[in-house]
Amino acid sequence: MGAAFLAGALAALAMPPLYWLPLAVLGIVAFVWLWQTAPGPRSALLRGWAWGIGHFAVGSYWIVEAFFVPPADYALLGVPIVAGLAVLLGFFPGLAAGVTRRLVDRWPALGGRYRRLILLAIAWTVAEWLRGHLFTGYAWNPLGHVWAFATPLLQPAALFGVYGLGTLTFLVLAAPTAGWRASIAALVVLGIAGFAGQSMMEAGADDGPWVRIVQPNVAQAEKWRPENRSRQLAELVEMSRRPGFDRLAAVVWPETAPPFIVEPGSPALSIMARAVPPGGYLLTGAARSNGRPEDGVWNSLLAIDGSGAIVASYDKVHLVPLGEYIPFHKQLAPVSGFIGRGSFEEGEERAAIGLPGLASFSPVICYEVIFPGAVTGPGARPLWLLNVTNDAWFGLSTGPYQHLVSARLRAVEEGLPMIRAANTGVSAVIDAYGRVLASLDMQQQGIIDHRLPAARAATPYSRWGDWTLLALIGFFVAMLFVGGRQRAANTVATL
Repeated sequence: MGAAFLAGALAALAMPPLYWLPLAVLGIVAFVWLWQTAPGPRSALLRGWAWGIGHFAVGSYWIVEAFFVPPADYALLGVPIVAGLAVLLGFFPGLAAGVTRRLVDRWPALGGRYRRLILLAIAWTVAEWLRGHLFTGYAWNPLGHVWAFATPLLQPAALFGVYGLGTLTFLVLAAPTAGWRASIAALVVLGIAGFAGQSMMEAGADDGPWVRIVQPNVAQAEKWRPENRSRQLAELVEMSRRPGFDRLAAVVWPETAPPFIVEPGSPALSIMARAVPPGGYLLTGAARSNGRPEDGVWNSLLAIDGSGAIVASYDKVHLVPLGEYIPFHKQLAPVSGFIGRGSFEEGEERAAIGLPGLASFSPVICYEVIFPGAVTGPGARPLWLLNVTNDAWFGLSTGPYQHLVSARLRAVEEGLPMIRAANTGVSAVIDAYGRVLASLDMQQQGIIDHRLPAARAATPYSRWGDWTLLALIGFFVAMLFVGGRQRAANTVATL
């Protein structure tokens, strides 16, 4: 159990932003070896669980940072909550290990060294998919993210999504457990995948409209202080109007950029309108109210024109459990007060926003960007994605960099460029292949002016979603049965 915990923890260091890939090989090889040597399904499950606890404790440690943001009323809860989250998330690789061991014990024909890798890769993928969907989901740091240092190796996500990329990644990383031939084959596959990925990435067009991203870099402890509101709003407007303002089609502010709740007819809208370029729009994250306190507040994206009118809006659909909403918060008001500021209201559905003079886009607010296949709305396909976020809660930890990689994977899967505005970073312009064309790093104040990159043709994953993942799994299941029949035939012939 200790070896499993350590192996999982080391494997987490291969995730962004460190990318210590040899530790991913070590961690996955250890996972397979521990599974193989377990005396039974229960032992395999417990070893896989311990591996997962180590992996998610290291991979999600950054959540602790949020509990220490001044006034740090909940600092003592940080470590226990993250530890508890690791225990819960660790169950998923444990489930994969336990179920596959039960299958091998029941059908020994599945126990060959190649077939067991295929079986484990399938189970791993199913477990990652479940982790991303059950109980609202937590699709953070799927295995395929280990390749984010090499954009060509992310391109299979356009076919099968990041979960399918994880299937292939597991097979490559675990190849040493099947011998030197499998290891060489894995290296060859990596080389081919890198070459093919590089070949499919076309040079981006540079004739799109100009967009300005504003990164104000406001510390979370200062953001909501009443005495700072006027200064913060003035800084946002000043940064928006810097040289080059007249050529812009849109100015983008991050999540909840205005440090107050925006209501219809608010006097602040006329001030915000000064950040609207001629004939363009201000696209800003904001806490929004409809003016009726009993209806609640939404975490929203607002499109504001030069007159200060809100011409379009999107309300966040996938809220962060305990961070942005508390189940039954209206019925359990005392609990809501104990946890924090209370709950945002949930938006109705994802949307594509079309505005005159600006290509149609789908807004994605903060946490929503980590969920594959869930970043565009119904109807016509948009031409770009807009991600506004506030990662100031997490300081200079690994969390904001991992969040950026999730955004890049959504661009690859959908074949759409993404404009990303973050309060304290990382703000970025991402093309339809997941390349970061321009960025502002953590805790930097500044602007990015860039032309909107072009969309590519609709990808298989953007068309059919997880059906492509199911087809990939079906292919590997077929390989299992074909291999099992062949082994059985050879055994009969020998007898």
